[in-house]
Amino acid sequence: MELMGESAVLHWGSEVIRIPRLKHGALFLMSGYIGSQLWGCEYKLSLDYLRGRIVNESIVYGLLEHSRQLGVDEEALGLDVGWTPVIINRGEEGAYFFNEKMRNWIGYADFTKPFIQEPSLVMVRSDVPILGLPDLIINVDGKPTYVIELKTTSNPRNIKVVRGRESLQAESYFHMLTYLGLSPRGVAVVKMIRGVDFRIIDNIDVIIKHMENAEGAITLTKHVVMHRIKVRSFNDFLKDVDYALEYWLGFRNPRPNPSRGLCSLCEHRRVCPYSVVR
Repeated sequence: MELMGESAVLHWGSEVIRIPRLKHGALFLMSGYIGSQLWGCEYKLSLDYLRGRIVNESIVYGLLEHSRQLGVDEEALGLDVGWTPVIINRGEEGAYFFNEKMRNWIGYADFTKPFIQEPSLVMVRSDVPILGLPDLIINVDGKPTYVIELKTTSNPRNIKVVRGRESLQAESYFHMLTYLGLSPRGVAVVKMIRGVDFRIIDNIDVIIKHMENAEGAITLTKHVVMHRIKVRSFNDFLKDVDYALEYWLGFRNPRPNPSRGLCSLCEHRRVCPYSVVR
């Protein structure tokens, strides 16, 4: 990705794609935004860009647990707790982030290894780059076969249920691999209590066994549950992508989704005109 004045281009193979002007000066989308827009609150997402968002201790602890589970260094561990502007996909910081992530592009991966941590996936839709960062790709017989997305929590009740936005985020990685000409066979969300005596990369064979032979939710340990995700057709996924892009391309306003559950957890609840919790 290259900035050119107030615009940006994506060098995609032999193509040079001029990225259209997006809301909030974004240069690309994170694939997780699609799930948040359809299943969360799109108005909250717009306020995140306008006001910033809160980095709390739970976010930092989650990054630490991801680091332990995947055996990687998390760049964001230096985040300060408190309000912070959203810069991950805007301006020079956004272009730098995108290009740094492309150093771990799935096309550079060695599929003879048992797994790949945090590879970068990209698809382009309506000339808009969409960046996906799955936590883990498990290889079988030298092919990227299973997508694993990790979600950590301190609340035991949370490991029993996969929310719509979590499911769609994981599913997006499956379809992005398909878009890139690869042929994954399945995707799962692993939910666990932080700090438990279990490590994903030390239990790859167990995960493969359940991915091949089980459906639905599988309890790996008392504090770790793996949820197999039912994957829809690629065309159905693209309908969700196109709906999300309508907002970023300026074709419609953000859609609010007020509810006590969502609003009570939102840092903008005291200023949001749609909030049902103050």
